[in-house]
Amino acid sequence: MTARVPLRATVACFVLGVSLSGCSEGAAREDSTLPAEFACGPATVVAMLPESLIEASGIARDPRREDLFWLHNDGGSETLLYGVDTTGVVLVTARIANVTNRDMEDVAIGRCGSDWCVYLGDIGDNRSRRSSVRVHVIPLPALPDLEHDAGEQNGQMDSVDQELAALASWEFEYPDGPRDAEGLVIDDARGQLLIVSKGRRSAGIVLYSIDLAELDEADRSIRTLNRVGRLAIPVGGSTSQLVTAADLSPDGTTLAVRSYASLHLLPWSGAALQDTALVPYSALLFLAFEPQGEGVTWDAGGELLYLASEGRNGRPPQLSRIRCRSD
Repeated sequence: MTARVPLRATVACFVLGVSLSGCSEGAAREDSTLPAEFACGPATVVAMLPESLIEASGIARDPRREDLFWLHNDGGSETLLYGVDTTGVVLVTARIANVTNRDMEDVAIGRCGSDWCVYLGDIGDNRSRRSSVRVHVIPLPALPDLEHDAGEQNGQMDSVDQELAALASWEFEYPDGPRDAEGLVIDDARGQLLIVSKGRRSAGIVLYSIDLAELDEADRSIRTLNRVGRLAIPVGGSTSQLVTAADLSPDGTTLAVRSYASLHLLPWSGAALQDTALVPYSALLFLAFEPQGEGVTWDAGGELLYLASEGRNGRPPQLSRIRCRSD
């Protein structure tokens, strides 16, 4: 039986001004497995973020504490990690001493041995000219002192509480030439590092991977990523649909990919088995009124996704969220 495009995905394509033929490319394959049905509520604002995160570009949930997220700014700024709670309060700030922020675009948290590490993606390349990109592996900063969480943010949000150094800095090249990318994912269950390209210059949105087992702290060679394939996420001629972040659900079954204006959800079975022709469920993020939506991360329960936005045109950076459930 020929696979058909889910109604909600079709509607999203029309709303975004993308032709149906472009949206359903690959969905007509008879061997495609349609994604599970999702239902997402409206995206809503949770809190304003401080001016120190005016260029907030990535967000990742701390696995040790459900209400703590690690954020970072875009390229050109000091390499800092900000521990922020769900009210937008900065509880702790960590400086990464030996890492230059050329164009940091996303952050992920995953295992590194028996510990947790932050994977910081210096993968931005607006002009698609970088011969290689980097991912830095950093120890997860110490948790803030719970006794001092409340009431101290206003006076300390610009201070640095911790100094950390990268354990490793891996350098990667793409098999098909330079790519601008802003989505970084660590798949702990399958031991994979994933990069999702932004979709510039008619290249489409492409998924790349490499096995973490191939990498080690002392590896300073340039490694070539594997091209998994082009994801069936609509871009068309709309800048608002360029990908700005990605994250994997806590149970490892759903890949979330966000653009400036939309959230796309895809069932995930690992890079080696992923069918890139899967048509995602898409939800619009306009109701969050983000100045410039740049980050996404799942909550611990796998139903809420938190969104981070830069500040723009006099509007502060903000934290938003959207609830999505699979049927």
